[in-house]
Amino acid sequence: MLVLFGGVIVIQQFIIYLMYVRIRQLLNEIDSIEGKIKITDTELENLITRVEEFKRGKI
Repeated sequence: MLVLFGGVIVIQQFIIYLMYVRIRQLLNEIDSIEGKIKITDTELENLITRVEEFKRGKI
């Protein structure tokens, strides 16, 4: 019985390690995506005004 529980604990530790590795991968991916989509306040304001001008011109 003790061997069975020991085996279960080892398997659980392995699964926890795999989850940790996957979380680290996802966090690195989020960091790389965040660098690509950062937008400043002035860029956002410019985008909003351009969209509004486009809507006024087309409608």
